[in-house]
Amino acid sequence: MSIVTRSKLSLGLSLVLGLGLGVVAGATPGLAQADLAQSNNGDRGEFPGRRVGGGTRGGCAIDSRSLAALNPASNLGVTASDRPSLYFSVPAAATPYHGQFILHDADENRLYETTLTAGTEPLVGVHLPTDLVRPEQNYHWYFVVSCNPRDLSQNVVLEGWLRRVPLAPAPTDTALVETQLDLVTTYQAEGLWSDAIALMVELRQTHPNNEAVQAEWSRLLEALDLATVVP
Repeated sequence: MSIVTRSKLSLGLSLVLGLGLGVVAGATPGLAQADLAQSNNGDRGEFPGRRVGGGTRGGCAIDSRSLAALNPASNLGVTASDRPSLYFSVPAAATPYHGQFILHDADENRLYETTLTAGTEPLVGVHLPTDLVRPEQNYHWYFVVSCNPRDLSQNVVLEGWLRRVPLAPAPTDTALVETQLDLVTTYQAEGLWSDAIALMVELRQTHPNNEAVQAEWSRLLEALDLATVVP
């Protein structure tokens, strides 16, 4: 399995119009250190978002029901990495299409944007620049797919949150698959769901035929309540 990524690009006016969201600067949701391990099942009202594309009004070139963000049910992904990655499950299509990723700070100031080519691989990934995400801060992201280029109101918009915590991430340079799988479990236990997801995606990419890796992937999707959406 390969992962499609693309470097930062300008989005232009069409994204601003197509996002279709009334983004208003407001209070920053918080997360206590003791709540990290529960962040997969936390209060969705505290971190509003949308993980799965769902249905559209018709005329969509892709099946948006299989469009999903690999993010906890609370809509908050927590990371200890200074260069975190976010991943999205995207539907296959006969013709490649684009997904646009936007990252805002908690006051909805736009910090980063990039365009990804989708439709050829089951997952696409966004790798944020080093130290763009600062510790103890919340960040609001959007992933936008154009359903109908002639009707921007039909754009499919996923959204969620990312928070970096001031923890030292465990080394991942070991070649032992078993050790890395144990680290995935440790990340989940510590509430570092974004890091668990990123490491698991990397393991699937480098060890696509490893039964233990596939089994752990299935368990991770079950824990995220995405097993019926993400392949």
